Amino acid sequence: MNKINCVFFDLYNTLFKFYPDREETQYQASKLINLEIEKSKFKKAILKSDQWFAEQTAKKSMHLLNDEEKKIFYCEYERKIFSYLGQNLSESESEKIWSYVYNQKSSLRKYDDVLPCLKFLKENNFMAGIITNIDAKGEDLIKKLNLSNYILKIITSYDAGASKPSKKIFEYALNSFNSTPSECLFIGDQIETDIIGAKNSNIIPILLDRENHNNSYKECKVIKNLNELQSII
Repeated sequence: MNKINCVFFDLYNTLFKFYPDREETQYQASKLINLEIEKSKFKKAILKSDQWFAEQTAKKSMHLLNDEEKKIFYCEYERKIFSYLGQNLSESESEKIWSYVYNQKSSLRKYDDVLPCLKFLKENNFMAGIITNIDAKGEDLIKKLNLSNYILKIITSYDAGASKPSKKIFEYALNSFNSTPSECLFIGDQIETDIIGAKNSNIIPILLDRENHNNSYKECKVIKNLNELQSII
């Protein structure tokens, strides 16, 4: 491995998770249409649906959709979740579920291994950044997440005019950090958008598999938590 000077991260399910967690939100939403589903069953259904989400956004970036198209997309996402739970939602039911989820007040919380990892990178003079498919300005997001002490920049779909796995957003990030692909790592949890996107841009990918769902993946280095990064770089 070449000398690394920059580490990029995905945001959701890599550095941050939702609170209340997504399983709780979906569980509460299911009650609106009188379904009795155990909360514990939602985790696997959400993970499977996230793979579908990544595959679809790899074909067409979310930032290219108008509000109505986004609503249709997210309603279909809800139908995917519930299909993995043996439920066939009607259009009105999926809209009701998505409306509840969309309007829930949730916050983002860092995983426990995030700050130790970011502190290690800073103390050892690595640049750290985030590349995320969020349709918002990176400079606003970095303030909201209170990461400016450790993260140099957040590159978003809004900033780059493209979403992962497009080369355009990765190249935008490289230019912003004045780095070359061989000098950079990208750590993310989604194979379709994160790993394949980074690899196609010649950035060294690392798959973060917090839930042990990709044990057999052999196309790049796989880690279970961010503490493992210290032994890699």
